[in-house]
Amino acid sequence: MQVTGKTLGQWFLLAMFGVVLYLCIRIIQPFLIPILLALILSTLLDPIYEALVQRMRNRKTLAALVVCLALTVAILLPLLFLSISLAREANDAYQSLKDPETVKKISAWLEPGANPILKWIEPWLPSAWRFENFDIGAQLGSQAQRIGGAVLAVAATFATGVFNFLMDYLTMLVVLFFLLRDSAYFAEGVRWISPLSKKQENLFIDRFREMTKATVVGTLLTALAQGTLSGLIFLALGLPNPILWGALTALLSLVPVVGTATVWVPWTIYLFAIGSYGRAVTFLVAQIIVVGAIDNFLRPMLIEGRVRMHSLVIFFSILGGIGYFGILGMFFGPLVFAIVVAFLEFYIESPESG
Repeated sequence: MQVTGKTLGQWFLLAMFGVVLYLCIRIIQPFLIPILLALILSTLLDPIYEALVQRMRNRKTLAALVVCLALTVAILLPLLFLSISLAREANDAYQSLKDPETVKKISAWLEPGANPILKWIEPWLPSAWRFENFDIGAQLGSQAQRIGGAVLAVAATFATGVFNFLMDYLTMLVVLFFLLRDSAYFAEGVRWISPLSKKQENLFIDRFREMTKATVVGTLLTALAQGTLSGLIFLALGLPNPILWGALTALLSLVPVVGTATVWVPWTIYLFAIGSYGRAVTFLVAQIIVVGAIDNFLRPMLIEGRVRMHSLVIFFSILGGIGYFGILGMFFGPLVFAIVVAFLEFYIESPESG
């Protein structure tokens, strides 16, 4: 092959294009999560946006702005309420642990002679694990003195997390605004570079929208139902702050495997520890049967029943998505698998494959 100056110039331009493309990817990499989240939200909010455009006489900028502002109010107000409640409860818990009387009560609960449950468990424990080998009262008092420093560290971490969340949220909001307002422009650009046929493009878009709605709406409705029922259980049993614990149950239900157990397991142990055995058993049974049944019934109906993927595939896509993307992976993971399934369908349906 003869190498000419023109050929060298073409290779040089190709190399420069590769370098510039790599730099573009690295520049946009910190914003990939907000961009993906904005893409998901634009799919869900597009019908609302189109309805507003018609009512506002085709003023697309104003309609997109209204959707973004409404989304901000719907997200930030509950988060603000929950954060204030959590801060109040954390302060109450801290003040309670500083009280010597509270330390004495906890120490008394952990004494086998005063607690029949511990008295029943103790003979089954190895000798090194017997309760008399631990100075529980002294340890609780020592730990209570260290809580101040831990609270400050948690507060600093929380402040950093809030700042990062606000930056990501503002980025997502800007992207969402333009995706809604200029959706036709972006769609035309994607079609220009897409190698898919019109039929395949429509199938791909339909599959993406279907999976997005099933995953996001199904997950959020399931979490809302679990949080509401859990709060009602707290209220019925006379336990404090049912709204706060219901909201925490809804939030933690988004975490696979452990989920709502991070709320009801500590509360069950606490109720048993203070000798409220009736409420402890009622609370445990209600949380497992009622709240747990919602997760096993409503989530499959809303997610698995609307997408053509096996429940095991959805399960691993959520777990793997959380491991790779973080908590938002519960949405991104199934979407990635849905895209793979769509491409497999393209291959199966293409004439060359069969």
